[in-house]
Amino acid sequence: MIRVFIDAPLLIYLNTLTNSGYRTLYENFYIDVLARYKPYTDVLVLDELIYISKSKYGIPCDVSIEFIQTSVLPYVTILNIGEEEYIHATKLMTEYDLKPSDALHISAMISSNITTIVSEDREFDRVKTIRRLWLT
Repeated sequence: MIRVFIDAPLLIYLNTLTNSGYRTLYENFYIDVLARYKPYTDVLVLDELIYISKSKYGIPCDVSIEFIQTSVLPYVTILNIGEEEYIHATKLMTEYDLKPSDALHISAMISSNITTIVSEDREFDRVKTIRRLWLT
């Protein structure tokens, strides 16, 4: 089964959307990703999910934590980020002009032999060894 990295945008939408039409669209996409791929993420994604949900959408932290506990952790494996990933990320930041967190995500992916990311963030398209999946 192909391994994929799930970036924060999909999880943020699942945690915050109240419009039933859009919510169903993202839920179906998430279910399809879970069914077709072996999903991974890292703690920076979970941090961003909690922070953005609260600061931008007003979702209380405990609601986001419950979402992570019930809808993410049972299905998605959390990758480690350590010194090796940091060192590689610093090279990716300068080579591809990436945000630090995005470079760390890619480093964690590379350390785990993952070449596909589920993200709406087009910055990942700059890294030609990474394939980006998103709603079409």
